[in-house]
Amino acid sequence: MRRILMTALGAAASIAIASPASAAVSVTTTNGTPLSNQIFGIAGADGIHVYGSAPSNGGPANVEYTGNTDLHITNGFAQIQDAGTEGDLFNIIINPDDLFNLMKFSVQLEGDAGTVSVYYLLSGSLLDANAIASYTSFAGSFASGQHDNQNYLISGGTFDGIMISSTSPISVFQVKQNSYQLVGTPTPLGSVPEPATWAMMLLGFGGIGMAMRARRKKGLVQIA
Repeated sequence: MRRILMTALGAAASIAIASPASAAVSVTTTNGTPLSNQIFGIAGADGIHVYGSAPSNGGPANVEYTGNTDLHITNGFAQIQDAGTEGDLFNIIINPDDLFNLMKFSVQLEGDAGTVSVYYLLSGSLLDANAIASYTSFAGSFASGQHDNQNYLISGGTFDGIMISSTSPISVFQVKQNSYQLVGTPTPLGSVPEPATWAMMLLGFGGIGMAMRARRKKGLVQIA
């Protein structure tokens, strides 16, 4: 029985690994309850790079934000916005030191409503997670405006970082309500396993069932 179990699970794992991880990545609406690693801003000098701390306020700088122009970050639950002339912030990278599989955020645009696009960098890419040019994988997009407080969730992969972008002339006003879940931590209530995980589980159970059925039939033939 143990041999049958290991064979079935091994086959299922091989199929899941062979499936492209990026195919499962998506951006969906979600509630405002923070994930386990809530990001708090570390106020300091404005610049292309500013820093946050998670999961506790006042901790070490372990989350880096990178913009296409100078950023400003607030104390408390991190709010990241343009530090200089309004209207020229179009890209914000969020890059925790550790890998993560879920991230929540909210985006407000400057002035008129427009489209927000979300890009991601998977773990193991060997690319610079703080470089805008590294973010070519598209997760999804949604409409936003100056007073939008809707929360969004990116899921479906093991991420090194994500990038939130708007299209000129509509710029980013603020990114806030930002939290993430580290790889290897329990899935929060209300979240679901990644599709690849479900596929592996279903294939594994199906393989075990088929193997047990075949073994039972073989036993019946031998008795007859």
